[in-house]
Amino acid sequence: MKVVVQDVHRATPEQMARKHVFVLNGSSEFLGIVRQLLEDERYNVTTSNFVPSSFETVVAAQPSLLIVDLVIGELAGWELLVQVRNSESTSTIPTLLMSTAPKLLDKAKEEHDEFGGDKYLSKPFDLEDLLKAVVDLIGPA
Repeated sequence: MKVVVQDVHRATPEQMARKHVFVLNGSSEFLGIVRQLLEDERYNVTTSNFVPSSFETVVAAQPSLLIVDLVIGELAGWELLVQVRNSESTSTIPTLLMSTAPKLLDKAKEEHDEFGGDKYLSKPFDLEDLLKAVVDLIGPA
C-alpha cells in the first residue's frame, strides 16, 4: 500500500496575527477591489455575497471588522445586522456600513441600537476613505 502525503499550506503565525475583515456586498467586482486594497495593507480578508448562511459564516470567522453594504429593496443586510447586533458572540464586532443611498445610512444611524454601525460611508467613495475608516475602527493590520 502506497501512502501519498500532500503538502498542505498552513497559515503562518504572522498571517494568523493579522486583523481579519469580512466584507458583504452584492457586487463581485466591488468585493474584488476591496479584497485587493485590504490585502495590500496586510489584512486577512473574507468577501461574500449575501447568502442565507451569512450570519453563521460571520460567527465562525469572528472577524475584527464587518463591512456591510446596505441596498435599497434588499433586506439581507438589515437582517444580518440585527442578528450580529443581538448575538453575544458577534455583538462587539465593529461594523462599517456603506450604501449608495444616504437615507439608508441615516436610518442605520437613527436606529443604531437595532442595527449597530460604528462608521458610515456613502458610495461612491475614495478607496483611501475606506482604508482610513478601517484603520480608525481596528487599527493597522
